[in-house]
Parts: sequence; structure tokens; C-alpha cells
Amino acid sequence: MHLLEHEVWVMDQVSSFLSNDFAIHALDGSTIGRIRTEGGALGRMLMGSRELTVLDMDGTPLLRLQDTMTLGRERMVITDGTGGPLAHLVKRITLFKTRFTVEFDGQPLDLTGSIWGFDFTMSGPRGQMATVARSWAGVAKALLGRSRYVVHLTPELVARERLVVLGTVIALDLVRAKQDRSSAG
Repeated sequence: MHLLEHEVWVMDQVSSFLSNDFAIHALDGSTIGRIRTEGGALGRMLMGSRELTVLDMDGTPLLRLQDTMTLGRERMVITDGTGGPLAHLVKRITLFKTRFTVEFDGQPLDLTGSIWGFDFTMSGPRGQMATVARSWAGVAKALLGRSRYVVHLTPELVARERLVVLGTVIALDLVRAKQDRSSAG
């Protein structure tokens, strides 16, 4: 089964200091995809991971996330595996929760979550699309600062919607990593 055919994704960070790579697993633990950090090492060192590509297990690129440099709010662009436009994300400034607005096919989608950033819901005009929970990855991984996200998709989602959900979860992790770096130093 391909990545986009699954209803649940378990995303385990396998990154190092200069990358935000993830392995994507099915509920049974089998690897169904991966997220690879791209771009120059100097840019990643100075600004954090800025370009990520999601690959199906056969190596087919499914989407690319680009973190565009801006002053102020976080903005990111998601393109499909062929480089075609898919969605634009903007982190909204809120007091008690994390919120992204995603423009997808002329429709606004929202990713909202708790102030602590562990549980999120993504919704659109037809209702809930997915839930995202940051979960315990184990003591060793926690000490290394690695994350695990479990994404439950609404079964009716088509492939393009699933790609947008996946890109938004990756964006969420990028923003969290940048916030952690800025608060640490």
C-alpha cells in the first residue's frame, strides 16, 4: 500500500542537528514513506530546515514543503511531487492556541491546537479532515529532542487533501523546532 492509501500515519523524527528527516510508518510499524531535508547546509545551519520532500517508499516524490523567509508570521508553500502548486500556509498569531490557515484550491483550511502544542485538528469546509497528536516516542528519543506525531485521517479525503494534511503536519514541526531553538538561545 502506498503512503496516501493509509488512514493513520505515525511520523517518527530521525533527524540530526541540521535536518528534520522523518520516517513515516503504518500502524503495524511498516515504513510507508520518508521525509528528507534538502537545501544547502549553510542555509540550514543559519536558518533551520527550509526545504523538505516527502517520498513514497518507492522513492516517488509526493510533495515538497518550502519555508519562505519572511519578517513576522511563518509562511510556507506546499507543492506536489511534480512541483505544481498545492497550498500556502500562514501561522496566525493567537493568544492561547497554535493556529495555521491553509489556502488550498481557493478554500481556507484551519489547523488549530492546544497552547502546549500536543494535539491538533485540521478542518475545512466539509468538516474535520484529520487529527494530529504528538505522542511519546520513548526516553532515548525524547532526550535527543526527537518527535513522534500520529495523524488520523478522515477516510473520505482524496489524495490532494491528504498531501495538504501531510504538508501541514510537517510545517507544524518546522515551526515548533524553530520556536524551540529561539527559546533555547
